[in-house]
Amino acid sequence: MKLNLEEIARKTELFHGLTPQETTDALYRLNAVCKLYRKGEIVVHAGLEANRLMAVSSGHLHVYASAGDREHPVLVREIGVDEVLGLWILHMPEVACWPGTVVAVEDSVLVSLDLERFRGVVASSERHFARMTANSAKILSRELFSTWRKLMVMDAPTIEAKVKTYLSVLNSEGGHTGTVTVPFDRERMAEFLGVTRPSLSRAIGRLRDAGLLSWRKNVFKIKF
Repeated sequence: MKLNLEEIARKTELFHGLTPQETTDALYRLNAVCKLYRKGEIVVHAGLEANRLMAVSSGHLHVYASAGDREHPVLVREIGVDEVLGLWILHMPEVACWPGTVVAVEDSVLVSLDLERFRGVVASSERHFARMTANSAKILSRELFSTWRKLMVMDAPTIEAKVKTYLSVLNSEGGHTGTVTVPFDRERMAEFLGVTRPSLSRAIGRLRDAGLLSWRKNVFKIKF
């Protein structure tokens, strides 16, 4: 698969509003590269030096972190198109290493930028870097909301409450239609909620028996 760095970069939100010439200049000065990660491939390992930003042009990533005595890592975040891996580290120079392991859930194309060089242009008066800074602030705001959503779900006292909270948040984001599409399969949903697959299935079954939801595959109709 042949990757055209400039063409791919221009399609990502981080580069929105830049002219082709400005995009070319930014990519050069930020030492940009483009890479395809195959499904299941590790993008970054936890503990490695955090020295790159990675804008997702296509595909989907999952972020896993170790959690105490749990046998398997916990799914803490999902990252989709136009999100930027490592963006929050940009504003926290004291963070030197990746706190989690990132895996490509499907074939994914990422535009990678030098983190230190990006830090150097954040306050730049040049129009294209000012635009990229504004774009990054917008993207970071969405990432913070995603983190808030995760905390709300994890704070729920029971598995049924976790499911209801998670589906309610997705329903709110989708315009309160009552129909919610969960962005991953049941195994990954259980990981995201921090529960086992059997426990999740039993909880969903109890909510169905109570008349609070129905589902087909990963599409849920909720009545709460």
